[in-house]
Amino acid sequence: MDFPFGEIVTNPPPNVAPPESWPEFGDSAYPPPFCAKELVGTNPQGVRWALWPVCFEQYYGDQEPTLEESAKGVLARNREIIWKRTTRTDVPKGWRVRGSQPWRIDGFVVLTPDYQNTWKSDAKRNLHTWQKKFLGTRYRIDEVSLDEFVAAYKKSLTRTKIGLDLLNALVRKFSIPEVREHITLWGVRDIATNAIVAGTAAFYFPKRSATVRECPFILPEARKTYAMTGLMDHWFKESLRRGITTHLFTHFWHPGASKGWVGFSEFKSHFGLQYVAYPPELSRFVRGKLL
Repeated sequence: MDFPFGEIVTNPPPNVAPPESWPEFGDSAYPPPFCAKELVGTNPQGVRWALWPVCFEQYYGDQEPTLEESAKGVLARNREIIWKRTTRTDVPKGWRVRGSQPWRIDGFVVLTPDYQNTWKSDAKRNLHTWQKKFLGTRYRIDEVSLDEFVAAYKKSLTRTKIGLDLLNALVRKFSIPEVREHITLWGVRDIATNAIVAGTAAFYFPKRSATVRECPFILPEARKTYAMTGLMDHWFKESLRRGITTHLFTHFWHPGASKGWVGFSEFKSHFGLQYVAYPPELSRFVRGKLL
């Protein structure tokens, strides 16, 4: 596969994995609230959601979901089970391969104190401009409340491009205590007006020594300030302070994916990343309860 952003490695560190496979990331928040949903299984644990007459079930990781566990639950109706593997490439009996492309390509950085040395030249240059012209004089980076974050996101260019689905899922994650404790919201604040003009959610997983961003956004007035590069550098520095070793970057464009991802992927690729491609997803249809 022709991947345009860098090297795809075959032996990533053990804590490089889809964060959706970790319970503390809150994958159960993604199905929209108008769907009935439930957690299913134990090892692995998946999420099942339904909007009659359609029912789906989804798992992440290399452990094969068991039909015995899948048969339990209120929503165990006729359903499509989707299994998104991390490294496993064999196809167990009863499963079928959905397409030939990876189900996703993610990036990662193994963090060191001299992390900026691996950044591309434009990222270094933009950070220098941010620090020299804007940081501490016109803007500062603060930890912000969920209300501030949501209000600013709704005014952002990001909302215009991709809508509110990811933001709404983030809000639902805040209602899950074991997920909420892992989230910090960072915002770029205009010192003069107190307004938030850019931001990102960062999930920190100390026991895995990993972190991942979600819901980055920027408002029109901050486009020429390199605020997003400043937030990226702040995220790296905060990870070093917390003793986190691995940064995860999800959802990179690859051939066959939506062209709308290209710009976001290009920006993220400037920060010293390596890449991991997850094998094509598997699925199977399972009969269950009729009602």
